Amino acid sequence: MNHRLRKLTQTSLRNQIVSAIRDAIIQGKFKPGEKVPEQELAEELGVSRTPVREAIRILEQQGLLDARPKNGTYVASLNWDQVQDSLHVRMALEEFAVRQAIQRSTPQEWDALCDKLQRLFDGMREAIARDDPIASTELDIEWHTLLIDAAQNRFLSRTWRITGLSFLVWSPERELYPFTPEKWDVFRSRHAELLAALRTRDPDRCAEAVRAHIEGKLSDMTHWLAREAPREAETTP
Repeated sequence: MNHRLRKLTQTSLRNQIVSAIRDAIIQGKFKPGEKVPEQELAEELGVSRTPVREAIRILEQQGLLDARPKNGTYVASLNWDQVQDSLHVRMALEEFAVRQAIQRSTPQEWDALCDKLQRLFDGMREAIARDDPIASTELDIEWHTLLIDAAQNRFLSRTWRITGLSFLVWSPERELYPFTPEKWDVFRSRHAELLAALRTRDPDRCAEAVRAHIEGKLSDMTHWLAREAPREAETTP
């Protein structure tokens, strides 16, 4: 058996298993549509099947895995219509979060938030420089979750986490991996532009920057699909 996951030795097994499977998906070790067998996962990670099942349920709720009755668990394939719908929901929530965060924070608190975002951005750039997609993804998720939490709205934060919307930060880009230097340049520039807009603390400009940031993902996926469609047609008998 080709081992793709390291054995776990620490506590909080369920959360570690969630992270291990998610990281394997990010790295492309598990492909969309590929079956993820519970028993092999348990053996690779050195755990029982119970925490693996719990982790699979969480990842299913977050839309990363697809459990099919009597057929097993598979890495969820991206449905473009669903991706567009979910990203538009994410866009609405993040725009609302930014406006409410500005309304509920002092200028000093907003500056402190932007400083935290700057540190996360610096970490992303370092992760990109060492070609570490897991670290850059984790920091990207933390970046957008920080914006959500800045609204000081527990219902918004709960919705963000329970529905797995935070994972839409990177999920649509799975089909674009591995990232080329050009793609990483776009990743860096978009975050730099968003951070520059956020530092103005202008609600309209900030909301527009958030919208443009997420629309960029939609544009990337549209171009990818347009590029891949002719190739699929050529290989179809």
